[in-house]
Amino acid sequence: MSPRLSLVMIVRDEADCLADCLSSVRDIVDEMVIADTGSVDNTPEIARQFGAAVFSMPWRNDFAAARNAALDRASGDWALHLDADEVLDPEGAAIIRKTVDEDGCGADAFEVTLANYCDDPRAWRWVPSPPDAPWARGRSGYLPVPLIRLFRTRRGFEYREPIHENVTASIREGGGVIRPLPVLIHHYGYDPDETRRGRKAAVYLEIARQKASAYPDDPKARHDYGEQALACGDPVTAEAECRAALNLCPDYLPARFTLVTLLLNRGDLKEAEIQLRAMEKDGIDLPHLHLALGAIALRRGSFETAACRFERCLALHPRHVLARLYRARLWDLQGRTDLARAELEESARDFPSLPEPSRRIRALRLREQAEFLLCGSPAEALRLLVDAQREDPEDPLVYRLMAQALESLGETERAARLAEKARALAPYLYS
Repeated sequence: MSPRLSLVMIVRDEADCLADCLSSVRDIVDEMVIADTGSVDNTPEIARQFGAAVFSMPWRNDFAAARNAALDRASGDWALHLDADEVLDPEGAAIIRKTVDEDGCGADAFEVTLANYCDDPRAWRWVPSPPDAPWARGRSGYLPVPLIRLFRTRRGFEYREPIHENVTASIREGGGVIRPLPVLIHHYGYDPDETRRGRKAAVYLEIARQKASAYPDDPKARHDYGEQALACGDPVTAEAECRAALNLCPDYLPARFTLVTLLLNRGDLKEAEIQLRAMEKDGIDLPHLHLALGAIALRRGSFETAACRFERCLALHPRHVLARLYRARLWDLQGRTDLARAELEESARDFPSLPEPSRRIRALRLREQAEFLLCGSPAEALRLLVDAQREDPEDPLVYRLMAQALESLGETERAARLAEKARALAPYLYS
């Protein structure tokens, strides 16, 4: 008899997406076990329509406890963990079923890739979706996260940690064999704005804080708290926790990149560069590392170095839209406006869900119109430049022209403030 596969889930108020999730796996699982932690919509009814065994359990701010409760009720030989806002494509579903039918071929758990779809190219792990990818659902890319989502039952494996819960440590301690599986789980519920300001943000932050307090010597726990603090707008706590994580484990890559993000955000280019070059010395050759070093070089006016870094980033990932946007900025600052415009137009075509390329095209057009009017109609030029600044607030040339327009209008104090903004974005403009 073939090994049996149990889908194990925890849900709460997931009526909008649960059917898509269950439809994607109904043909490969032998049972569905779902813990409902307090739904007030018809989530339980939808689950039961798919034949799921649904039970209620109180929510105690502990994701691991809830997952283990569902796992305890699973009767299959293997467990597949999905969340309600996730979907398996048919190819991935077939791979999982084949893997279970072969009883893992000597493995006890499999690591798949969770694709957190979003239009957030500034996140260091973000990768663009392939052109016309049907499972992207209009999103330009995703954040890939390797996670164990398929593993044997009745081996003592359990979820740990109340937030960012995982079963990996338990499997390793139990001597389980972990192998990769070429499967994407498509996650559509990831929302950076919800993470920063939504109803879950404060709850997640408190759970992360409690976990860091309970496991002060765990670099992952410290970084998880720091990352959540950064998402919630607390860079001081974020930096302290990242540095604590790195004191415990200097090679912990997520904390290293989060620290670099914090340093760049506050303009500490020197330490950011030191951190990045140390990573490079350690053999790290990731697109975002070269992108960050290129951005630092661009800020300093080292155009040749910046160009090399952007090209390396694009060699590693040709559809890295942020590298293309930075390259457009580089060309614009070099006076190669036609190349910059062409790069932005191509990016807008390739990534239609991203607003930044189109906004920068509009800003460039407004800036060129304003520059033409600057001598004869500084007030009209200023009006256009204000609109350009709204579209592209990181363009130092816009601020420099605004300062010139204000000088022509006799507003020297405002002109000085705008010149300082231009100088902060591109110090070499005034060298």
